[in-house]
Amino acid sequence: MFTSVKYVLTENLQNTHRIVSIAKYEILADMRDSKLGVFWNFANPVIQVLTYWFVFGYVFNRKDVGEIPYLVWMLGGMVVWFFVSPCITDGCNAVFKKVDVITKMKFPVSILPMTVVLEKLFDHFCLMIILIVVFATQGYYPSVHWLGLIYYLLCTIIFSVSLSLTTSVLNMLARDTRKLILASMRMLLYLTPILWNIEKVGQGLISRLITCNPIYYLVQGYRDCFFYHRGFMAYSWSMAWFWGLTVALFFFGSYMMYKFKTRFIDLI
Repeated sequence: MFTSVKYVLTENLQNTHRIVSIAKYEILADMRDSKLGVFWNFANPVIQVLTYWFVFGYVFNRKDVGEIPYLVWMLGGMVVWFFVSPCITDGCNAVFKKVDVITKMKFPVSILPMTVVLEKLFDHFCLMIILIVVFATQGYYPSVHWLGLIYYLLCTIIFSVSLSLTTSVLNMLARDTRKLILASMRMLLYLTPILWNIEKVGQGLISRLITCNPIYYLVQGYRDCFFYHRGFMAYSWSMAWFWGLTVALFFFGSYMMYKFKTRFIDLI
């Protein structure tokens, strides 16, 4: 098990330049496919956020969360979802998408999940710019508490890579894996307190189960940096579950990647 972890870490560290180059190429390729280029990196999340706000904030008349306007509160969670969701869904397809490269040359396959996450990181930064502008119009400005976003961003990256190491291999073994991931992510959007406040379900078993959701930990962490300023230890229960699951996924994903590293061509 530790041999596989060492293998994945070493391969990623030795190919840092290649990871950056592939991610940069994918970003530029997407821009070349449209005349408006980077405009869509800003337009797509804005359209989706406005859609959710219209449905949940206007049609269903969701009230402000405490003293925080609903649109601002919702955006504080959606900025995480718009990053972690495509990292997971595209990370699942990371290896299969590059089968043409894998079959033609010796390629460090374990770096592919990281290239997907790095590519989506650009979109995340674009949405963060939009978030800062919207927050400023509502009286919420960057502060020293926002430095905590560095920690939660690293958490999101590590979790996404750890999960994608496993799912990208499983997707090579069974193509149904990606369909299952896509269906699960649609469900998780509504089961995670992104569009609704967790206080609505009280303090019982359901609430405790929700706090075990690793995406909840990331969403609540971002919102804490933006609004609540409670600190990392205020979410110790969720933190323990998050890091326990993330470490387990990374070990298991590394094992899967190491075990099948010479068999990907046979699985095509």
